[in-house]
Amino acid sequence: MAVFTSGVLARRRWFITLTLLAVIGTIAAGATLWQAMSLTSLAGVSEQIMKAKPLSSGIRFALIGLLAVAWPRLQQIRIETGGQQDRADACWMALRWRVVGWLLVIELVLGQDLVGHFLVAISGSNP
Repeated sequence: MAVFTSGVLARRRWFITLTLLAVIGTIAAGATLWQAMSLTSLAGVSEQIMKAKPLSSGIRFALIGLLAVAWPRLQQIRIETGGQQDRADACWMALRWRVVGWLLVIELVLGQDLVGHFLVAISGSNP
């Protein structure tokens, strides 16, 4: 029988909590879109999504900024929940800007369609 440390249990609890949160969010978004589809046409839903794009982009950028600001507090929470305070702390703090940088790159490439805009610009055609 395996014996788990409190750190492993805390990580498992966080993983399950975040997974459940993602599932609930996905179901809520799907239900909202399904209801919107039943009440309006596909063109109307598409128009509403296009109107919400700037707001959702702003929310994503704000969440990335919040992660960058809250990163030291997340480290304190990790230590308080049973994590060891050792030389991994410097590595944890170094990962802060790498994670934020990659999230920004993903947002620009996927969320803002930077590649699509670039390809349209070099082809010379108007969208």
